[in-house]
Amino acid sequence: MIDLFVSLTARRVESAPGAIMGPIAQLFGYIINFLFNIVYFLGPANSLGIAIVLMTIIFHFLVLPLHLKSQKSMLKMRELKPELDKIKEKYAKYGKDPEMMKKSQQEQSALLAKHGANPLSGCLPILIQMPLFIGLNIVMRQAALYITALRDLYTELAEKLLEIPSLLGVHGERGILWKLAEGEIGERIIPLEMSVQSEAFRAFQHQHVLANGMEIEPFREALTQYAGDVVVLDLPEHLARVINRFNPADWEMVYEQIPAESLGLIQGLVENLTQIQTFLGISIVVPSGWALPGILIPIITGVSMFISSWLMQQKTYDPNADERTVMTQKMTLFVMPVMMAFFTVQMVAAVGVFWTTGQLFRITQDLLALKKSGTPLQLPFAKPPPEVVDIVTSKKKK
Repeated sequence: MIDLFVSLTARRVESAPGAIMGPIAQLFGYIINFLFNIVYFLGPANSLGIAIVLMTIIFHFLVLPLHLKSQKSMLKMRELKPELDKIKEKYAKYGKDPEMMKKSQQEQSALLAKHGANPLSGCLPILIQMPLFIGLNIVMRQAALYITALRDLYTELAEKLLEIPSLLGVHGERGILWKLAEGEIGERIIPLEMSVQSEAFRAFQHQHVLANGMEIEPFREALTQYAGDVVVLDLPEHLARVINRFNPADWEMVYEQIPAESLGLIQGLVENLTQIQTFLGISIVVPSGWALPGILIPIITGVSMFISSWLMQQKTYDPNADERTVMTQKMTLFVMPVMMAFFTVQMVAAVGVFWTTGQLFRITQDLLALKKSGTPLQLPFAKPPPEVVDIVTSKKKK
């Protein structure tokens, strides 16, 4: 068996995104890479976060016609509310007769179609964002795979680390990089001679190593082609995929094992990468988590969605809504922002930046639209003053 210190694992550092999300993640990667290169040229500080903000703004400008159409439709729904109520009242005497209920729905649909209103139009802009939400999480978890400048910086850092043999391990003893990689990947990392013992792998070893006396470097290349799931820690491009996931505590442990003459250079490279991947003091390539300062991203995400949902409900606000409708409005207004904040805690912070930027964009649009239409802002579940109810009742009696 060839004496080669190679580290393997049975799965990727990050699993493949799949047939549906793969193309979306790849498209995200191209867009973010392009915007990042422009921002990074102007200055590395906060460059990745700024690129995400720019991408979000561009996206919302592209879907602006759709959002404006949705706003118009929802405001029209509010205007048509009295007419819709008349239709419901007209058929109320028939109870739950299926035929009459069908006719009531048909009349309501015809009225909405006549005036270009769609009760589901407000959901479409949000639904469009969901695949992007997931795609961005995939890209940012391994940003160095999609952003060329980051990949080059991480590869350079990996090369410098591999110049210090003790970091990976010598004489069969595991070094700090091996131990940290084992924790990051979540699988046991083992030497080549103890690795996959399948028939195919033994045949591969015999053909390419034992029979042909292959050199070390060609063997490594052939090995990576043989198994796409294999990570070879002593290849710079592979080690780069692992250290991309190190946190500050991991790096402190690595620094303790680095000789003084090399420490300054490696710390400088890590600080440069940290500066790029930090936005407003928060690393955006790792999950937000429950601790400060990362938890601020989910909190801001939840608050911005609460405001956006509240403004959306202004467009269809009905002061005389029944108790069931009021309860649904309350659930939507409070539960959805909490759920979104919870999801953001578990995803990389970049996703929260993307979502919050989009919500702020929508809040601005909604405030302008409501002001233009002269619609007063009120809590969706607020009860109208008694005199308003009396006036409406007296008009109905007449």
